[in-house]
Amino acid sequence: MKAAWLHKNDRPHLIIFCNGWGMDGFPFQSLSCVDYDVYMLYDYRKLDGAPDFSTITRQYCQIVLIGWSMGVWAGQKLFADRRHTFHRTIAINGTLCPIDDTRGIPVQVFDATMADFGESTRLKFYKRMCREKENYRAFLARQPRRSPEDQAVELAALKKTVDCRPAEESLYEEIIVADKDYIVPTANQFRFWQDKQVTPVSGFHFLFNLWSSWEQLLACTGTTSGPRG
Repeated sequence: MKAAWLHKNDRPHLIIFCNGWGMDGFPFQSLSCVDYDVYMLYDYRKLDGAPDFSTITRQYCQIVLIGWSMGVWAGQKLFADRRHTFHRTIAINGTLCPIDDTRGIPVQVFDATMADFGESTRLKFYKRMCREKENYRAFLARQPRRSPEDQAVELAALKKTVDCRPAEESLYEEIIVADKDYIVPTANQFRFWQDKQVTPVSGFHFLFNLWSSWEQLLACTGTTSGPRG
């Protein structure tokens, strides 16, 4: 697993962002941040070797966890025993059963993506992830600077390590689901989170072009509690 600061301005509050598979920080460069520092985790081929989160987080008054896509599962694995650390916990377009025919990415779709993964395959994946032309164009302008080979290694590792946990065990209290997600099908997400409060959003799997800032994202669920102190 890798980590990087997306914003580090010694703010009093922190967002820990668990990114999706195959990503890095480039697709999120358009998101500004005023009230928070933002610390990103990505590349989940191994979840061991995680940074010392107690050292990273100890200076902050409030900490928010955001997981997107495969990062929803990764965040659960990393922080299930640290729920008390977070002021808010938000899942975006993901579940705790990320490879599952009815509650995540259908197995056949996942396997087809993994087979002979290369440049043409990942562009098809990006297109399905963004769907709408302007969303896709904006994403490509800031697409991850990772090689297809590197992404394929992570994908194969996830296939071997991903498990499935019930929603009752989820540390996430706020759920955002796009109404036209073609990666983690919208219906599968609603099925998984059926007993949770879900905020539906008009958009696709890659939603981040909807927001100009991390604060705007945090306001999306309708939760009014913001940073204090």
